[in-house]
Amino acid sequence: MSQPIYTIADYLFDRVAEAGASEIFGVPGDYNLSFLDNIIASDKLRWVGNTNELNAGYAADGYARERRFAAMVTTFGVGELSAINATAGSYAEYAPVLHIVGAPNTQLRDGKRRLHHSLGDGVFNHFIKMVEPVSVARAEITAENAASEIDRVIRMVLKKQRPGYLLLSPDVAKLPIYRPTTQLKDSEEDITSQDALADFKKELSSYIEGKATTLIADLMVHRLGLQNQLKALIADTQIPFATLSWGKTLLDEHSERWAGVYVGEPSQPTVKDAVENAECLIKLGVNYTDTTTSGFTQNIDSSKAVDIHQERATVGDKIFAPIAMKDALQALHEVLTSGIEVVAKPLIAPVDVHQQQGGDDEALLQKDLWHIVADCLDGNNLVFAEQGTAYFGMSEVRLPEGVTFYGQPLWGSIGYTLPASLGAGIASPHKRSVLLIGDGSALLTIQDLAVMIREKLNPVILLINNAGYTVERAIHGEEELYNDIPMCDWQVMPKAFGATEDNCLTLKASTPAELRSALSQGHDAKDKMVFIEVITGVMDVPPLLQDVAASLK
Repeated sequence: MSQPIYTIADYLFDRVAEAGASEIFGVPGDYNLSFLDNIIASDKLRWVGNTNELNAGYAADGYARERRFAAMVTTFGVGELSAINATAGSYAEYAPVLHIVGAPNTQLRDGKRRLHHSLGDGVFNHFIKMVEPVSVARAEITAENAASEIDRVIRMVLKKQRPGYLLLSPDVAKLPIYRPTTQLKDSEEDITSQDALADFKKELSSYIEGKATTLIADLMVHRLGLQNQLKALIADTQIPFATLSWGKTLLDEHSERWAGVYVGEPSQPTVKDAVENAECLIKLGVNYTDTTTSGFTQNIDSSKAVDIHQERATVGDKIFAPIAMKDALQALHEVLTSGIEVVAKPLIAPVDVHQQQGGDDEALLQKDLWHIVADCLDGNNLVFAEQGTAYFGMSEVRLPEGVTFYGQPLWGSIGYTLPASLGAGIASPHKRSVLLIGDGSALLTIQDLAVMIREKLNPVILLINNAGYTVERAIHGEEELYNDIPMCDWQVMPKAFGATEDNCLTLKASTPAELRSALSQGHDAKDKMVFIEVITGVMDVPPLLQDVAASLK
């Protein structure tokens, strides 16, 4: 019996699996249906269909944050443009998602026909142009370029940890091709200049000696997979440390050396002093945004900083490049443990321990809500906090060691976290997702509850019912109708999307005592989705959000 033909679609999906994905998200469409069959036939990949393309993009983003690579498939035009919001978020926040788009037949496009899902003008490159600003590599796959372009785009996605785009027609997808004989990692480049690295170490040794030092870490440490390298550095030194909210949970927030989360001017006194008054501030992968610095109110003297980024490092005003962050971090570790005098900046006070503000049987306050949630987490949780009261409420709450905290503070697309937590739950089935989302945000993407239930996931979902867009009310229009949302019966929502008593526990809480009870029941129901509707006041916001809202007005 002759062997099945090995096709371009087979090659593409073998490379997707090699890059680190075992699932592919998306929505079927007639331009991609034939090569979706290749996914179904694959022994390396599994198809996860979403309720719409935007949710597929968000799910792939969450998956990529856990796996450092993800893929989704949509159809041409209507599908890919529905997903481009998610792709832009993945680009802004360094989530490496490969977007594969099914295109019309090559011959029909060459004939400039008026085809469905097009603009009817006979031009078929409008959409690949639209994705250019939010992707690091793009290609239309042809018979001639398939192997080289598939490999090039995926390698760029892996190298830059940002999205890529491939356009594939069904007629091209079924063409024969030779199997790959190289591995994707064969072309990995070591960008580091050894001369630059040597000069960096020399300058660092003389600069840091004898100076009161603090370390602050942020997003890029996580995105480049350097968490263990950072933790080894912390374990071998005595300097205090902090993060921005974007890098929250990179470090042990219950350590005696934990200074807190730095948020600019409204920061707690301990972390504010540790960061702003350090004689030497070591910055690792730090990227300032308006929402993580309360409107760029950070007061940090760059002349006193050692600043390590993705491909460069600076000491004061001296720049050393190209140096990969992993090499700069290793050099920093070697210098700090070389025997030179490294002075730890003393913390002016321990990080505050929360004291509950409201009574157990009184109305639940945002000042207490997020601390109660944090007390019920464990090191096996992936916490997704929606860019509203949840994100700002959790930012200053200490989380257990091992928890991974995710938000979207730069792109800030509401509704992101629900499908993103789905994607992360599929990427890391040994962990349990905890989703913290407001009622307004949930209305945008609630349909993927159905996918969570179908996939037999067991997230704990806290739906904050505060009757509308409270984060927007805090900025402007406290009583305006545009910040209202349609009122929903959230208690029946899981059932509407397929939940039963066997696979879902639905609860409601409006007091601290009720919330603790619900979270305890949720912890015990390990094999079920747990959906908790949490009632809070319309204008009750976390203290940090008050400060950020004032800066954004």
